[in-house]
Amino acid sequence: MKRLLMPICVILSLVLSVSSNAAINAEWKKIKNRKGVDVFEGVIANSPVVAFRGVSVIDAPIGKVVSVIHDVSRIKEWMSDLAGSRVLERKSVLEKIEYNHTKTPWPLDDRDFVYSVKVVINKEEKSVDILVENATHPDAPPVKGIVRGTLHSSRYYLKSIDNGTRTHIEVEVLADPNGNIPKWVVNLFQSAWPSNTVAGIGKIATETGYQIHPDITPFLVKTP
Repeated sequence: MKRLLMPICVILSLVLSVSSNAAINAEWKKIKNRKGVDVFEGVIANSPVVAFRGVSVIDAPIGKVVSVIHDVSRIKEWMSDLAGSRVLERKSVLEKIEYNHTKTPWPLDDRDFVYSVKVVINKEEKSVDILVENATHPDAPPVKGIVRGTLHSSRYYLKSIDNGTRTHIEVEVLADPNGNIPKWVVNLFQSAWPSNTVAGIGKIATETGYQIHPDITPFLVKTP
């Protein structure tokens, strides 16, 4: 039973979110601190799945943290059991549509998601919003044997702190993997998503010699 439940966290890692103003309209209640991340649960009216939020600080400049999330080539390092990820359409340097596919063990079907990603940089506030929303695309039709999940709302909020040496990060997610997974199981296991996601991003961002992605450099204020 445990082996069947673990992929729920993986499925929900495909859907990213963050916000300083709590993008998801919910009543947030702190439920735990895991891996140095404060985890909150949010109940949504008329929704069978609940939202989750994580708040923490990463010991790396904001440019490096944004780069980890932006760089699809390293996504498998912080998104567990990811079978594949690709950019379907790049509308601009900071706006694109992506496809993600994750493997799950039998008897669960694999899941996939199609979503838009938009990076909004505020130089005056030294903050970055990464907005992720459910999308469709002609290059990613439904695949037989794979259940298409639904991303209701997702966002990353990052803010430069401590003279540009560290990054305040908040993540939120409201997603449904759909299919035959009971909603109580989804709600139970997706609570690990905020801490797993933040810890994974932080591990890469704090690597010795990790460089800011060239797509991001021109848009950011100078950071150490």
